[in-house]
Amino acid sequence: MIGYIINRILYLIPTLFIMSLVVFSFIALIPGDPVDAILGLNASEEARAALREELGLDRNILVQYLSWAGGIVTGDFGTSLTSGEPVMKLIMEKLPATLLLAFASILVSVFIAVFAGTIAAVNKGNWLDMGILVAALAGISVPVFWIAILAVLLFSVHWQVLPSIGYVSPLEDPIGALRHLALPAICMGAALAGGIARMTRSEMIEQLGKDYVITARAKGLSQNEVTYRHALRNSLITVVTFTGLELGTLLSGAIIIETIFAWPGLGRMAIDAIFTRDYPTVQGVVLFMAFFFVFVNLLVDISYTFLNPQIRLGGKS
Repeated sequence: MIGYIINRILYLIPTLFIMSLVVFSFIALIPGDPVDAILGLNASEEARAALREELGLDRNILVQYLSWAGGIVTGDFGTSLTSGEPVMKLIMEKLPATLLLAFASILVSVFIAVFAGTIAAVNKGNWLDMGILVAALAGISVPVFWIAILAVLLFSVHWQVLPSIGYVSPLEDPIGALRHLALPAICMGAALAGGIARMTRSEMIEQLGKDYVITARAKGLSQNEVTYRHALRNSLITVVTFTGLELGTLLSGAIIIETIFAWPGLGRMAIDAIFTRDYPTVQGVVLFMAFFFVFVNLLVDISYTFLNPQIRLGGKS
């Protein structure tokens, strides 16, 4: 197990290097000058040159990348051009809000999707199965911003039961935090549930047709034991993979939800940094999201061995 984890981490090193190169290159190619955003267009050439030198923007692009990448290795993501604070400090301040939203959304989506997908598989071909498939397809097809706007109109404007914007720390007011978290988490969870439900249904149908399920039924096990103790457990391997990937993409997908609901997370911080041309902050947030995505994939790989010990690590028994 330890050797497998070490090998997976070593495989990630070139991936992280390529990601850092891509992120830096894309940000560097964005039109516009951060000096203009900081000083304005009416600043003197002397002031512009001094600030450019202070920020290191007068150096060769390769030198800039090596300097930035060297800082990343030591945990230094640079300094924000607008606030003057370390980017990593800003990320750590916004990260709890984004993680809270992401994990709450995953819980909502998994709870809905695994239950619905299992029910659909057990009732394959009847009206209940068809209804769940239609609902799942709608969840996949409908844009998340439309779901969010509709939810705000219903729950905040029409019924006035949930707040539409803002964030409350769970440590300060748990009830208030749940009320503010409910709408964005449900909207993001509903958007993810469709894909997970279809995946669960597909895997459950495949597992229910295998020999070990037939044997379990022949031994006299009840339908619930066969479905939930055996078939569902083996189906979760693929479902966990899909859910893990969705959790990684939630950090980037949260940009829309965080903007609509004024949620103070990484997504909204990235949008604000783009508008102010705060390139170090944009680079830091995007690269941090990429690191998180890769880390989640690593955890998903490791989780396979707990869900199914028969899986061979590295091709060895």
